[in-house]
Amino acid sequence: MVRGKQSAESELKKFEDSQDSSDRNEGWRYFIEKTGLKAGTDPAEATQHRQAELEGREANALRYPKTPNFSSPDRQR
Repeated sequence: MVRGKQSAESELKKFEDSQDSSDRNEGWRYFIEKTGLKAGTDPAEATQHRQAELEGREANALRYPKTPNFSSPDRQR
């Protein structure tokens, strides 16, 4: 966890430069995301928090599915 967009971009660049190219080719990439966690949060704790948030979003998506904003091809006939 780092504070500020520039710091995050700088850290991301360092990670990407040190990452093995085979990992990158297999889809292992780092990313920046906005979070309410404090800078310096323990990585394991941050991962647990992110996983819990993801599971909550998935549960809500299953409970309250959104209807698509487009017509099905069968309805256009």
